[in-house]
Amino acid sequence: MLLALALLAVACVIAWRWGRGLMDAAVEEVRYRSHIHRVESHAEVIRAAAREARIDPNLLAAIMLSESGGRVNAVSRVDALGLFQLMLPTAQERARRLRLPEPSREDLLSDALLNARLAADYLRWLERRYDGHLEQMLIAYNAGPGRLRRWIREAGSYDAWRAEREAAGDSGVLRYAAKVMRYRDVFAERGVVAPAAARRAGQPLRPAPDRRGCSSNPVRPAA
Repeated sequence: MLLALALLAVACVIAWRWGRGLMDAAVEEVRYRSHIHRVESHAEVIRAAAREARIDPNLLAAIMLSESGGRVNAVSRVDALGLFQLMLPTAQERARRLRLPEPSREDLLSDALLNARLAADYLRWLERRYDGHLEQMLIAYNAGPGRLRRWIREAGSYDAWRAEREAAGDSGVLRYAAKVMRYRDVFAERGVVAPAAARRAGQPLRPAPDRRGCSSNPVRPAA
């Protein structure tokens, strides 16, 4: 009798955990889809900013999804601001380059087009700095060029640093870059922001090599 009750209790726990797992997955899927639609509601802004900076609008959309989920007034714990989670000094530097008035914190949290233009210009600058190497661009966007430069210097090369982080299996910045590349392909497949053919003319961005040394071919992220 006691054994039967114990087995029943174990079965109930397993069923509860399984049901909770399904519920959590369903909630995440709903959240993911709602964020996709919210980013796509900014499609006109994304296209305008991407056209000005001559970058892939689907890549810009993917960064927006990763950074803020399409929320104009998003603020991070380190005070990164708006749709593209720009730090105020970086935003002000890009504004000077574009000959725009110096933005305030409030501007970055209310003006979607301004935030997008500054982010797109910054991404274009990163593209030139890293010779179109997409993974390095995204890591620098996420962690900052200075930090990436220090990691490369300490490891001896980017490839050496990357191999160390992959072996350790604990690189949040590599996961971030891979996530953005997956999201870019999701947006290109959906075609709401822009079809895949809308990349800027000229040399395409180079994706990072996968572990076998081949070009990565990201797919839709799992729910």
